[in-house]
Amino acid sequence: MVRCLLVIPCFRESERLPRFLPALVRAVEASGLDVRIRAVDDGSGEAEQEWLRDYVAGLAGEHGCLDPAQLNERNTGKGGAVYSGWERAEGAAVLAFVDADGAVPPEEVVRLLRMAVEDPEGAVIAVRTGELGTRVVREMKRKVAGQVFRWIVRWHFGFPVPDTQCGCKAVPGAVFAEILPDLTERRFTFDVELLWHLFRRGVRVRSVPIDWEESPGSRLQPGSALAMFRSLRALRRKLGDWNLRFEI
Repeated sequence: MVRCLLVIPCFRESERLPRFLPALVRAVEASGLDVRIRAVDDGSGEAEQEWLRDYVAGLAGEHGCLDPAQLNERNTGKGGAVYSGWERAEGAAVLAFVDADGAVPPEEVVRLLRMAVEDPEGAVIAVRTGELGTRVVREMKRKVAGQVFRWIVRWHFGFPVPDTQCGCKAVPGAVFAEILPDLTERRFTFDVELLWHLFRRGVRVRSVPIDWEESPGSRLQPGSALAMFRSLRALRRKLGDWNLRFEI
């Protein structure tokens, strides 16, 4: 059976994670998939890290799929937390992550992971399009901001996927090991850079519409959108075209 490591990047998640993690580990165990789940703290501070360590240890006593929490000393961003977990994959052929807020329901996480382990040489990304009977719940202002961001990504990069930022993805472990030295983004736009390298190498990337419901406590701040747009422009200048035949 294909082994998978599922990372949950955490930054001060003592309120949201307990609403999500117990249901997630139960869903993973019921699936029969060979999945290890690891919460990776992104430098949340001593008190939060002590809480996460103890909370995960308590759950791990009942759920064998749960690794001890990985506590990173410095805050490097969500991408940094994800990659630091993936670097310690312990032989997993599929590397995945899901956001700690529970916006992606546990059953949808399992559905995506199953697709990934059935095709371990391809990548699978969740998308919030509302297609195929899926349900997406989001505040109007954030929905509009998300649509604008998608348009800017499409204009700059022309990826053949409708949503680059949904917080649930799975990639081949061998490919990640190859591209890791080239991955420089660790914060807002790490997903975009990761997808650029996957497409550039010809990796199959499957977009999977999922149910998704916005969770209170978003980490995005009013100035985040501008920072993301600037980061996208800088990425485009640095990376160029993922497909050399593609012209803007």
